[in-house]
Amino acid sequence: MSAGERPNCSFTVLEFIDSRFRELYVESIDPNSDTTKFVRLVFLLITYLKKNRLIVFDSSSQSSCRTDIIRWGAKWDSNKGRSYFLGHKREDVVKKRKEFVMYMLDHQDFYYYPIVPVEGSLAWNIPMRNKTILFSHDESTFRSGEMAATRWFVSDLTPFYSKGRGRSIMLSELMVAHHECDLFRLSDEEFARALADYPELQEDPSENIKYFKNSATAYIEPKKDCYFDNDTLLKQFRRFFILLKYRTAFTDHKFEVLVDNATTHATKIYDITKLSKSPGTKCIYEAIEWEENGVKKRVPCFDNNGVSKGLLAIAKEMLVIEQNVKSNEILLENLRSRMLKHPAFTENTRLEQLASVFDVKVIFLPKYHCELSPIEGVWRHEKNYARKFNDQKFNSFFTLLEDSITYYLKGKFNIKIWSTFWKALNMYNIGKTYKDVMQALFGARRTGTNVKHTKI
Repeated sequence: MSAGERPNCSFTVLEFIDSRFRELYVESIDPNSDTTKFVRLVFLLITYLKKNRLIVFDSSSQSSCRTDIIRWGAKWDSNKGRSYFLGHKREDVVKKRKEFVMYMLDHQDFYYYPIVPVEGSLAWNIPMRNKTILFSHDESTFRSGEMAATRWFVSDLTPFYSKGRGRSIMLSELMVAHHECDLFRLSDEEFARALADYPELQEDPSENIKYFKNSATAYIEPKKDCYFDNDTLLKQFRRFFILLKYRTAFTDHKFEVLVDNATTHATKIYDITKLSKSPGTKCIYEAIEWEENGVKKRVPCFDNNGVSKGLLAIAKEMLVIEQNVKSNEILLENLRSRMLKHPAFTENTRLEQLASVFDVKVIFLPKYHCELSPIEGVWRHEKNYARKFNDQKFNSFFTLLEDSITYYLKGKFNIKIWSTFWKALNMYNIGKTYKDVMQALFGARRTGTNVKHTKI
């Protein structure tokens, strides 16, 4: 080989992994299996060769790859109809799921929940003591360019459609487990009383967030600096917590809200990354406050001269590190890691703090378990309706969104969705797996053995 030439060894490398790729294709993707370790090693090898320009994948080698993949039995097709099999078997996730299931079942008699009486149709069980109303909250995006999965076509008259998914509206809704209310709304009279006591409930036209009539159901058109971030959601939840006490049917009840673990919901009161180690640096908190053994404690973040103390000094005052530790003896990363174990940084989220002011309990769902979020069923019915009657025009899309909500309310789907929620809890309680629940209650057809997808 003459100087300066680079060998095209892609065929050799592909030939090298060919004998083991077939096994990988049919085996479970276990991160500790020999097959996975082998493929990861080959991947690192190819990455090194490409980085150092010792290997070149030209167009012919890419075509050869496709040919080989087809020969191995693979098929290029739409990536849909797959169950969510990522992370649900993690030890911490399983532990959280068990705790959630046990809490809900232990308190079931306090909730309104569906039962099947003698005549056979679903009905609501009315609690006799500690009456508690359960809510389910989430956000979802409705796109004006979406279409139904199937439709009729006439060969010479195929209709046009918008390329892409078009502009969108993001909806944040609250679903209710109650025999008089499916989605949280007030009557005109109830909302008028609330507005008289809280004038701030009147919508501000300059705000990006908008609300449906007499409710805390919010919508927003996502764009730059316009999204359901934590601050926006806290505004919505404050409105919701205020309106709760004006719903006549909810008098003398306790309230619990199910939310997922999205960062927009689970933002902590104090963000450790906002604190720097040295004094005089920028600090957004006036003080760090927490409760320990029933006693409220407080450490100011600024000295008497108004200069920020820095994380090192704060950590010493909070007794996280020894008083004689110097700045050059501990890295900022290690200091933050130790601070995260302190109650001030492990306590409630901002949402839980707000809820506690209104005597409402927030319950976070276990991660990777959307089947335990009842409001997902609301999105399913509303989006199916929106896709079915979508004309691909954004100007009429908001009206379609309102119609989809009306369709859900008229369809009496609420009690069925909550029934599925309780069935899922009972299945997990008797030892059924995530796969069992998905196949039994949600029609998941997946029968493979893969329990998670790992990027190699």
